[in-house]
Amino acid sequence: MGVWRNLAFYSIIFSANILEAIMKINKNFTRKNDNTGVTVNYETIEECPNCKKALAPQNLYGIVHSRDDKEFLSVADYCNGCHSLIVSEYEICRKVTRTLSDGRKEYSENNYNMIKLNHSAPINFKERDFDDKLKEVSPQFVKVYNQALKAEEYSLDEIAGLGYRKALEFLIKDFAIYNNPEKSEEIKSTWMMKCLKDYIDNDKIKTLAEKSEWIGNDEAHYVKIQDDRDINDMKKFIDALVYFISMSLIVDDAETMKSKKENNDCQYRS
Repeated sequence: MGVWRNLAFYSIIFSANILEAIMKINKNFTRKNDNTGVTVNYETIEECPNCKKALAPQNLYGIVHSRDDKEFLSVADYCNGCHSLIVSEYEICRKVTRTLSDGRKEYSENNYNMIKLNHSAPINFKERDFDDKLKEVSPQFVKVYNQALKAEEYSLDEIAGLGYRKALEFLIKDFAIYNNPEKSEEIKSTWMMKCLKDYIDNDKIKTLAEKSEWIGNDEAHYVKIQDDRDINDMKKFIDALVYFISMSLIVDDAETMKSKKENNDCQYRS
């Protein structure tokens, strides 16, 4: 009963038993400040933040409200997989009904479009696991990457990119130290791009690391240079980096195997 009392805050104007099988939907809600019925076009979340499974949410409650001169949609969904109650907040804006000859726009009073999903809760964060060899070579990369991932899951998108950029530097420098242990102190104090140039031979790793750094540096500055890219691109590049570096470590491991045969010409005889 406590859950239902807490949810009484939300105004319900639609059935609690409709299963949303599609992600893009139009739905009717109540606007809190004047109790007017409005329609919002938005995308439901595709994955339950608690159980991490694909989600066709059973929509229970929703309300449109204002804060800091912006308008938001808050909805409560039910996950049929883990039986959790999920509360999500979307930033929304009024639909443009027409553009006047002088460029001014007229907006609908009762129809909204989604701008973005701000957050969903509860979040059951699960760290990303990496290959054992990679964790051995760069444990700090694994730690920082997962902290950035956690920040992103909690919608702290303004700091997540900085975390991924820091994780990238640990990965590249630790890999360079792995290959050049006698240069360890020099590598630690070297700029990452110089480190790439002087201590990394693989062109694919160089390209991916360089482009990841460009995006990561944008996350730390007022004006973005790579304005057509974001942290999702950086994460894809880092994923590819992890793949190539992990493969290199696995090959190095394979090369440590010694033949156990007596005849050095052939280990296996027919």
